[in-house]
Amino acid sequence: MELMYKNIFLGKIEITERESFWISGNFYPNPEASEFKSFFDALVCEDGFDESQFDEDLLDENNWYVCENGKIIGISYPAIYDDSEIGFR
Repeated sequence: MELMYKNIFLGKIEITERESFWISGNFYPNPEASEFKSFFDALVCEDGFDESQFDEDLLDENNWYVCENGKIIGISYPAIYDDSEIGFR
């Protein structure tokens, strides 16, 4: 499975669990993913997420999706943690 933002391939996802609509796994980022690090860090920040810090395109969930076996699936914002664990629905 591949994580995509618009037409940018951000990295591969190795799925470790599927529960209802929630999917989690390990994330293996491409170099392009480093441009999104501050956004990913803010999404999982325990102090809260301040949307005003980010571009409108980043906040548009229509721009986030995964590609699995050639099928494109829209997702919510991906939560990517420091240990490279990823979760989304």
